[in-house]
Amino acid sequence: MIEFYPQILAVHIAAITLSGGWTALRGLGVLAGMDWPRHIAARLLGWAIDGTVLTAAAMLLTILPSGMFANHWLTVKLVFVAIYFAGAWHGLSPGPRKSRRLASLAFCMVAFGLAAGIARAHDPLGWLA
Repeated sequence: MIEFYPQILAVHIAAITLSGGWTALRGLGVLAGMDWPRHIAARLLGWAIDGTVLTAAAMLLTILPSGMFANHWLTVKLVFVAIYFAGAWHGLSPGPRKSRRLASLAFCMVAFGLAAGIARAHDPLGWLA
């Protein structure tokens, strides 16, 4: 499977970019009071994109040597990915007030940026490395 590494990585990066962009777009729509971001089609597209991210990530995890993860950058990144998903879920849900939605979505996007920096650097310090 290692021969497919460049293609799997390209799909993973493209799906991550789509995930962050789609979440940001839906978040802006929710904050503007629009109904479409909570429509089932918008949610299904988000789930499909995130499923692609996670599938490609699992494939990369299985084909890469374990020595690549020795400095625990992947563990730290996964913490920020969990924060990204939780913040998106809370910010896009209909319950919280607008100020809480804004805070959740902002927190979500910060976590997304930090996870991207960690993944890019392959270092737990991310953009600071």
